[in-house]
Order: sequence, then structure tokens, then C-alpha cells
Amino acid sequence: MIDLHQVLKEKNDLLDRRLAEAKFTRDHAATPTESHSDKTRQNAEQLMDSLGDAKKKLHLLEIEVNRTPPLNSLATVNTLVTLRTPLGTKNFLLVPEGLGGQTINDIFLLSVASPLAKLFLGQKVGYIFTFSGGAHQIVYLNQNV
Repeated sequence: MIDLHQVLKEKNDLLDRRLAEAKFTRDHAATPTESHSDKTRQNAEQLMDSLGDAKKKLHLLEIEVNRTPPLNSLATVNTLVTLRTPLGTKNFLLVPEGLGGQTINDIFLLSVASPLAKLFLGQKVGYIFTFSGGAHQIVYLNQNV
């Protein structure tokens, strides 16, 4: 199983490192009185603001992961889903919006806001749908624990 808390922690650690680098750059850049044309300090400040916003979004994702409902035989957040596709069987983990887009141990983290997930969200095993011109079927659902 995939530990979404670990995935979030790794993303948070990366943001912390990038934030520390931006602070260092800002603190060692020329001040406006020292150089009128150097924008390094201003750019570092903007990067720090963006990284702070990203950390807030990660915190909201962590709250969402903590309150995911238990498995109820439906494809919902934090559910491992196996789909039979025209190209073979594929494994997905449904995750909150903003956490998808990477593969861990041959399981693709699929955001519930993605076009594919929207087609089978809330459905049971056996559900058949069409995506990109091919038939897909849910063949397995399991709680990600």
C-alpha cells in the first residue's frame, strides 16, 4: 500500500529545502540601496511567497487525507482501483486534488479531479465506461491502508 502521509511529508520536505534556499538567496542579495538594477532579492521574496502558498496547500491536502472515509465498495478518495483497459490492467490510487500525477510502486496516483477519475468516481467493481475511445472496467477496489 502507499502511505499518502509519507508522500505528503516528502513534498513538504522538498518545499522546506527550497524555502531555505530562497531565504539564503534573499538574505545574501544586494539591497535596493546597494544596487538599483539587481532583482535577486525581489525574485527570492516572490519565490518564498509561492513556496509558502504551496505549503498551505499541502497542509490542506493532509487534512483531506486524514478525513478520507472508510471503504464502502465504491471508488472514492484513498481507494486502490484496478482498471482493465484496452492496453491491459492498470493500478490507480485515487487521491485528493493536487496530489496526483506520480507513480509509486507501479501504482499511479490519480487525482479525483482528473477527467479519468471523474468517469468512475463513486462506482463499484464491474462498472464499464469509455475513455479515449476504449472501454475500461473496474475489476478491483481496495482501501489503501
